[in-house]
Amino acid sequence: MSNKKEPEEITKNDLNKLSSADSEHIYLQKDYFLEKNSISQIVFDLLNLTSESEILEFIGEKIKEMLEEAYIILSEYDESLDSLKVHSIYGINPAILKLSKKIVGKEIIDFSFPLKTIDAESRAFLSNGKLHEIEDGIHFISAGKIPISTAHILEKKFGIKKTYLMSFSWQNEMFGSANIFTKKGTIESNLKNVETFLNIASVALKRRKAEKELEDRERLLSLVTDNMLNLVAHVDKDGIFMYVSPSVKNLLGYDVEEVLGKSVFEFIQLTHPEDMEKVMSTFIEANQSYKPGSVQHRFKCADNHYMWFNSSGNPLFDSENNYNGVVFSMTDISSIKYTEEKYKSSLHEKELILRELHHRVKNNMQIISSLLSLQSKSLKDERDLEIFKSSQSRVKSMALIHEKLYDSPDFSHIDLSDYINSLVEELYDTYNIRADKIHLKIEIHDIKLNMETSIPLGLLINEIVSNSLKYAFPENKNFENPKLLIELKKEKNDYILIVMDNGIGISDKLDLEKSKTLGMQLINNLTDQIDGELKLDTSHGTKFTIKFGKQKYQKRV
Repeated sequence: MSNKKEPEEITKNDLNKLSSADSEHIYLQKDYFLEKNSISQIVFDLLNLTSESEILEFIGEKIKEMLEEAYIILSEYDESLDSLKVHSIYGINPAILKLSKKIVGKEIIDFSFPLKTIDAESRAFLSNGKLHEIEDGIHFISAGKIPISTAHILEKKFGIKKTYLMSFSWQNEMFGSANIFTKKGTIESNLKNVETFLNIASVALKRRKAEKELEDRERLLSLVTDNMLNLVAHVDKDGIFMYVSPSVKNLLGYDVEEVLGKSVFEFIQLTHPEDMEKVMSTFIEANQSYKPGSVQHRFKCADNHYMWFNSSGNPLFDSENNYNGVVFSMTDISSIKYTEEKYKSSLHEKELILRELHHRVKNNMQIISSLLSLQSKSLKDERDLEIFKSSQSRVKSMALIHEKLYDSPDFSHIDLSDYINSLVEELYDTYNIRADKIHLKIEIHDIKLNMETSIPLGLLINEIVSNSLKYAFPENKNFENPKLLIELKKEKNDYILIVMDNGIGISDKLDLEKSKTLGMQLINNLTDQIDGELKLDTSHGTKFTIKFGKQKYQKRV
């Protein structure tokens, strides 16, 4: 049996208990609000309030100044209920509150209005910045919990002439509402003042909500960086440290203040002399080729002893593809190096070391990808957001290589079919493309390549497929059976990679060698890295054909 309390029937006696001050009272409201309160003063007062609750209380007090005899109910969005829940009440005396509880079985302050009951058209109507008169006012405001006939009796008894509703909203997102019940004699110009004021207050509420969301993201980012085991840092385009994670103290023994504002080249000078050349070479190559870089080296700690680290960096670029610094991380691999030296004569132990190394490098890349994702959420500019998303997909393509190597029994070769399928699936998720929107066909014969070939090949596929998913099939055009094909096959001693789509195609005036776009520069550089030959066919969509050979193994130990 349900324990829910049923609303009690309203009686004539209940109505007579109300104060005569709340019965049919006709008044003339002085139109003096905007004379006493300038727009700039209202904005100033709103901006100095530090919480949404304080803003709502300010709204209620100001409306009461403009409409002294009105009943006012302010609501705020409750995410857990996906409803507009009553926040505060003004002008309603205890007798009305008591009667309301008797009728509907709950206090007015506990009322909520489920947003799912509002269709898209109604939501757009209520979010257009206008103060709307609502028919069946009390019935509507109570979400139908008070019957229409009872609502009309209450409205007559309380002297309610009209009911008005305006939502606090931004781009059809409702995050609160003001419900106003006016009595006879209300001056219409006062309602215009209320509407103007509520629009100003709506912007202030949205601003405070955005600030709170940003504060929450910053706290989450701080929680991640303050507790990570790796060192993560950001260096600007002039090579100056703009950020370094607190883990620098535990890993290297240096205080954050000792690093911030210093040149990255001073930092690099603490590298072991025997490793200095390869560190500088990797750093310079990464910045010149616009590619993520990684190097293993020894680094001097604050107590003057050296530890082994794997340092990985990812160059950053602004909206115009100008170099804008680098994000890098350092992972302690001293225990791996120690174990590697101790068991280097044992093949089994070497495999364990390599497996652990790939696992740590994969995690390292995933940390960088996660940091880029967190940072991108605070970006408003679409071009900056696209740059971060592209950088994230490139890092993910490298992390995926190490993941496949970690899971593979053969550390020297990668199964290209498994890797490319996983890579493209990630890209479809990154750009929110459904499989039935752009039909994907992957034809890869039994091909396994070494790490020297697989990493640049994966980055190549990442760039070309990303370009197709972003630009080949624009939303404003209809395409019959849009397709994306990836084929990799072997011909004698060479390999042929084909990536093609049947979209709008690239301009036939494009000069691959002279293109200034970052994507095309990367495609050219990566093709050169695998000693490949690149051909572009735009006669039917876009078709990239790359012929290349297997790269030679480079000794790492």
